[in-house]
Amino acid sequence: QVIGSLAESAMMDHLTGAYNRRAGEQRLASDLARVGRSEGSLTLAVVDLDRLKPINDRYGHQAGDICLRHLAETCVRNMREGDWLARWGGDEFVLALWEEKGERPANLVLNRIDTNLSKNPVQLPQGDRIQLTFSAGVLRCIGSEAAELGVSGVLALADEALYEAKKEGDESTIVYAR
Repeated sequence: QVIGSLAESAMMDHLTGAYNRRAGEQRLASDLARVGRSEGSLTLAVVDLDRLKPINDRYGHQAGDICLRHLAETCVRNMREGDWLARWGGDEFVLALWEEKGERPANLVLNRIDTNLSKNPVQLPQGDRIQLTFSAGVLRCIGSEAAELGVSGVLALADEALYEAKKEGDESTIVYAR
């Protein structure tokens, strides 16, 4: 039981409860192998919390931590079974969403997350409320080509999409299909 608990804690981000980066990379490698075997399509969203540095500067890092947890909890609440979330570092998360044939859940899930964040601002202990927003770079992984790119390749493309979204301004999403 102790070994199982240690193994689980080694896979989880202690702040948000999402997978940590190492576990996310392992899960993504496994999922890309499934995509390569034509067992479905996977959509990756690299999600970046907008304006975390100004929040940390104004309210302190504890407030920033509360905001990161709030974003992670909101993402998890709006995902389906089989989807997963990993904290990639700092204020970036990777959201992996499986698609059924003809279905495109990424837009629906990201819209639900956005709506939930707008309806439920973060309530800080000192009473201030913070409205969270995010930007996202989205990559649809379909077939063997995406699988051949591997973990670093698909993440580089999703990160490039995030970079383009950030250039557009906060609360932007750019989608690439592969």
